[in-house]
Formats: sequence, structure tokens, C-alpha cells
Amino acid sequence: MDRPAMASVFRMRHAPATVSGVRSTGQGQADPVIRVRSLGEAIRFVANAYPQYDISAVAISCGDVSIGSLGNLEVKALWREYGERLTQE
Repeated sequence: MDRPAMASVFRMRHAPATVSGVRSTGQGQADPVIRVRSLGEAIRFVANAYPQYDISAVAISCGDVSIGSLGNLEVKALWREYGERLTQE
């Protein structure tokens, strides 16, 4: 993900988002239902989910089709670049 794309996601950090593809790593445990209010919160959750969850198939979606779906590698890059600023006003 290049810097202009990351900046676009950062600007959209307050947009509603959904997280899918997160799996529990515990034997016999149900996969989690992730409830987040914003794209920034979704990125923070996924960035901090390991080792409790398998995030290899994660997908974060928001209402902006120009952003598309964010996977594990994009989330890691965004978290390295912006960190907690993704969840701040």
C-alpha cells in the first residue's frame, strides 16, 4: 500500500466499518463476532489481535468503495504508519 492510499484510509478513519475473516486460535472456541464503530477501531483491533486470533484471512470493509477491502498486510502497514492516531479525533 503506497502513502497516498494510506493517507486516504487515514482520512476515512471515522467511517463505519466491518471486520470479517477473524478466526479463534483456541481449540473448540467459536470464531469471534467483531463489533467496531469505525475504520480506525477496526484497524486497531486487527493490529492487536495476534496471538488470540488468526488474522490471515481478515478483511476490513468500509462504505467507501475507493478504499476497497483491507487485508492483514495493509492493516500492519497502516498501524506502523499511524498507530493510535487512527482512533483519535
